Amino acid sequence: MQIKDIFKDIFKGLRIEKDNNIEEKITAYLIDTKDVKNCSINYLNSSLQEIGMKVKEKYYLKPNDIIIATIPSEKTCHVGYCPEENGQVEYNRRAIIKKNFIVLRNPISDYKSEFVAEYLEMIGISEYFSKNKITYDKYDNKKKKEALTIEDIEKIEVPNISLDKQIELLSLINPINQRSSLYQKLIQNDLEIKKHMIKEMLGNEK
Repeated sequence: MQIKDIFKDIFKGLRIEKDNNIEEKITAYLIDTKDVKNCSINYLNSSLQEIGMKVKEKYYLKPNDIIIATIPSEKTCHVGYCPEENGQVEYNRRAIIKKNFIVLRNPISDYKSEFVAEYLEMIGISEYFSKNKITYDKYDNKKKKEALTIEDIEKIEVPNISLDKQIELLSLINPINQRSSLYQKLIQNDLEIKKHMIKEMLGNEK
């Protein structure tokens, strides 16, 4: 079944325009590609930002949303799923989905959003790119990826798997995601330790 047949609402995120002349300010998180890893959306790692513009309710992240970066990287397609337990966070911690994401909202068939997100991240988008979106630069013949559009996302086929099988698969995938997230935190901590050691050594040499 195609994505367009699974989700009722498919749209791009908001173009942020920071107009300091508008009196009404909004304080929110602005989700970027660096906040999306392992099919999770970790916008709390970023700082709250104040913007001067009116924002429609549809552009705030909601439970069960899937967000997809329009430009995948070599290592990840930057697909993120917002779990139900996140709920609607308080006003000063709300998250706005920026224009470099495509949003899938309100599934209308027997698919779990989390399963669809995992499939798109690991298989669906990469396969679509390999079949449809790779072009060659006429000067150096290097492969270049074009940006994903809403029309591209709508065409991606998702395997027809029963709800029970989706739930079973997610029960196996989620521990792997948790382990990957822990490893990434450990690696980041190690990098910070290395940086601190170098700075300390340089300071002692002065």
